[in-house]
Amino acid sequence: MTSLAKMGPGAGRLSRLPLRAAALVGLVALAYHYSLSTLARGLTLQTPLAYLALVPLIALALGVVKLRLEPRSRPIHDRQVDWIVGIGLLGAAAAILLILPSGISAAYWLNRLDLLSLPLFVAGLVTMLFGVRRLWVLKGPILFLLLAWPMPYVLLMGGATTAFTEFSARLVGIVTAAVGLAAAVPGDESMFLVGSGARSFAVSIGSACSGVNSLVGFLLLGIALGSIVRGPRLRRLAWLAGGLILVFALNVLRILAVIAAGAALGQEAALDVLHPVAGLLVFNLGVLVMLALVPVFRLRIPASPVGDVPSELSAPSPIRRARAALLVTLGLAVVLAGTNAAFARYESISSGLADARLQPFDIRTAQVPQWESRYAANFAQAAQSFGPSATWDRLLYSPMPASPIQSTLPVWVDVVTTADPGTFAAFGIEACYRFHGYRIESLTTVDVGAGVQAQLIDYHNPVLGGDWSALWWEWPFQVGGQTRYERIVLFIANGPAAQYGGVAGIDVAGQSQRFTDTDRFLAALARFVVRSQLAGGAS
Repeated sequence: MTSLAKMGPGAGRLSRLPLRAAALVGLVALAYHYSLSTLARGLTLQTPLAYLALVPLIALALGVVKLRLEPRSRPIHDRQVDWIVGIGLLGAAAAILLILPSGISAAYWLNRLDLLSLPLFVAGLVTMLFGVRRLWVLKGPILFLLLAWPMPYVLLMGGATTAFTEFSARLVGIVTAAVGLAAAVPGDESMFLVGSGARSFAVSIGSACSGVNSLVGFLLLGIALGSIVRGPRLRRLAWLAGGLILVFALNVLRILAVIAAGAALGQEAALDVLHPVAGLLVFNLGVLVMLALVPVFRLRIPASPVGDVPSELSAPSPIRRARAALLVTLGLAVVLAGTNAAFARYESISSGLADARLQPFDIRTAQVPQWESRYAANFAQAAQSFGPSATWDRLLYSPMPASPIQSTLPVWVDVVTTADPGTFAAFGIEACYRFHGYRIESLTTVDVGAGVQAQLIDYHNPVLGGDWSALWWEWPFQVGGQTRYERIVLFIANGPAAQYGGVAGIDVAGQSQRFTDTDRFLAALARFVVRSQLAGGAS
């Protein structure tokens, strides 16, 4: 076999490159490309879970740091153990990705179980390509990947988000009232009227604007740094708590700065210029300040080993031949990549109407025969959640006596339009209900005609003590030669208490018996709406 010396100095440099580590990162990116892209899409949005997209990057950086700081392990190695452990971990990840979706359907994507399998897959790859010893060194960064799973945040922050937003709005109200920057809108403590006369405008403090996303982002960075710094655990917890308080205070100042800019320079300067960048600025400022305060808490960031102390990063791998393991993991990654791409079916952006021949939903008229509509509201936060050109309108539908479909309760209709369909994925309706602590009673998919697959959800609101049902779908439409996207939501309050007519022959596979009639009614109503939209597009 030709030695490296005979092959020249370039071959020696090539052998020192972390090619196997690069292959590992590439296999993860291949197998989870769609899951990771959904995380990345949310990074630019005003959502409390936006910073979850940073978790894989932080975990990768943690892995490099851990390998540099950990001393070299003893030269004991058993390749058979590597295969047993590695195949077991990869098999568990593959089962979650390949078997579970067929069993629980849309609930799989609602709970984002694909991201729950990510640490198992990474652990299996590390074991197969580098051995159990390296897996043990990297256990912290691999477990950190669990923080990309949204469900714990949804469950823990559901009720806390509303309380946190109200507390932030109350603080802003106290300051603005004291200095005369803005006036709180009566009956809504989170809404403030800035300016006076024709230049006045309203500023609403929602969950994202209140700084919840910055707190989640700092919590992720703080946990990562806390696993590296040296010092007593209580001091590390105190540093983390101090950072969360600082980030919260800076976000209150950010809201006040936006209001002050609006009072002095107008709405465009406040909401179009300052607001989009202020959150990122104060978040970075908070992180830099807390990094500078690490010594104040009597903590220290360890330096990389030098001299004669080798690190795991520079130590040669005990696995000299990984070709078989690489082929096995590559084959599995290709299979999982196809499965991962298929998860797009759970985000009902594209249906049989992907050619966008539809016209936009006409909010001025009812889309159901013998029903009347009344314009109810327009929500300004559409631009914050769905893009600068987005709109969000709400209508109230009521049946007339001659209508072929009847309900003793009115139906609300929300119509959201946007130029960026990725925002619909980031702000999913079912995830929103989960996030706010509502109890999901039923979740199913309904065919509402013309190949349109709608999602139907029944839930209980514990705060108001009421039952709600909602049916929605998303599709593209043409306006002015451009393609935009539309989410149409039909929802009804206290549906089980209503009486319905004209829904014979409609069958919906819901999981809650008491919502059966409501689900059948919403499915029938949606078919009338779809039929009306198709007729308008054809004409």
